[in-house]
Amino acid sequence: MTTAQRIRPTCTSDIALSARGVVVVPVDDVAAPCHEAIVRARCFGRMVRAVHVCPAGADHQELRRCWQTAHPLVDLVIIDARPHERAATLIADWVHVMSSVDDLLVVLADGTEAGDAHALSTDLATALDAALVTSPKVLVAHLHVG
Repeated sequence: MTTAQRIRPTCTSDIALSARGVVVVPVDDVAAPCHEAIVRARCFGRMVRAVHVCPAGADHQELRRCWQTAHPLVDLVIIDARPHERAATLIADWVHVMSSVDDLLVVLADGTEAGDAHALSTDLATALDAALVTSPKVLVAHLHVG
């Protein structure tokens, strides 16, 4: 892939990543009801990573314990943010770096509050979508459940 692509899959068979591809699921809050988003993301590829932005200096131990209990097969990447840094920018920068090594599928699961697939806010999903539009070797899938 040489250009970023936008895809809106109707089923998981619409997307297939190579064995070295990585599925990335940004999450606003590890306690958010994102279980369905993680389960669906695992259908797209074997290696799934969740990405979460925390305020710099936050204690990550409880966060990691909570995540490991809910999603033991999915790595959680925590990015520390200074007060003036935006989550979308930090995640997009991380995705840009990772895409230099692997093909990436970024699953933006901004379903409704009532849906089990809600993993991040619509505002963050919109900002990430705009930030990733020029990323080489990155596919962006929108998972809307509601």
